[in-house]
Amino acid sequence: MNEFIVTINSKKKTIKTSGNGSVVFNDKKYYAGISKISNQSFLLKLNDSIYDITVHKLNNERYGFLIDGHYYETTVRTQLQEKANEFLSLKEKQSHHDVLKAPMPGLVLKVKKKVGDDVEIGESVVILEAMKMENDIRSPASGIIKEIKVTEGNSVEKGEILISIE
Repeated sequence: MNEFIVTINSKKKTIKTSGNGSVVFNDKKYYAGISKISNQSFLLKLNDSIYDITVHKLNNERYGFLIDGHYYETTVRTQLQEKANEFLSLKEKQSHHDVLKAPMPGLVLKVKKKVGDDVEIGESVVILEAMKMENDIRSPASGIIKEIKVTEGNSVEKGEILISIE
């Protein structure tokens, strides 16, 4: 069974298809058949109803459907694509952080970036020594280094701002 997440007007719907012609749409089962008229035109039989559909692909996962005179734009993703999209959206929200703070008191051993450098989320930017151990401090956001508030050899307290990212 194939499972897709279809977004119509910001509302997500689940569609499951099987090889025997059954389709489950938001937990309701239908029997479906489709006949191709041309590259973009189809006849869809859904239970006892027949629909004339024109489809055009807008991009990789977005489609426009004209169904019996009503136009809909949709996003169609597999379950895996939907999870990846949610992960990337969450990562993008996290990338709005604009400061890197010291997670513990310690001594700045190395600053790996300079003002104006590009930085990616999760990239190592500062080496902080705490309790005789070197700790790799990583960027909480993607962006450009706007300001570096510490220098190598500085002692820092927990929560002190080390780097600003824009």
